Amino acid sequence: MPPAFAGKTNPNWIQKTRTYFRSFLKKTNFPEIQRHGEKGDTFTYPEWLILFIAVLAVKTKTQSYVGLHRLTTNYWPFIAKGLDLHPISERQLRDRLKKICYQPGTTPAFVLQVFPLSFFEETDRERRQNDGQSKRTSVASKR
Repeated sequence: MPPAFAGKTNPNWIQKTRTYFRSFLKKTNFPEIQRHGEKGDTFTYPEWLILFIAVLAVKTKTQSYVGLHRLTTNYWPFIAKGLDLHPISERQLRDRLKKICYQPGTTPAFVLQVFPLSFFEETDRERRQNDGQSKRTSVASKR
């Protein structure tokens, strides 16, 4: 089962979801695509990483490729943990996401095969709880 919601861009949530996503792909024998077609260039960034970035986009409800690139860059140490890679460029990210038929603001079919739709819907209670925690943190930091 996917990890419980812990905030849209909480690093712990990213790491837990990444672990769950990778184990799901491994259990289902997801193929490691290495290149563009049979004779194309090899990918620098693995396909599972691009798919995971699409999962993050759905969770955070990111509406543009630029916004998704900003999110990816900010959380790159958690997204690409254990990989010796620099953050992906906005153009390359956009091109790779288009190849997996992802459009910002939509939920690709593969995401719903891995995670239930309820996984992406924050309840009012969770939102209030998260807002209360951020207010307490900001009050404590002013002291």
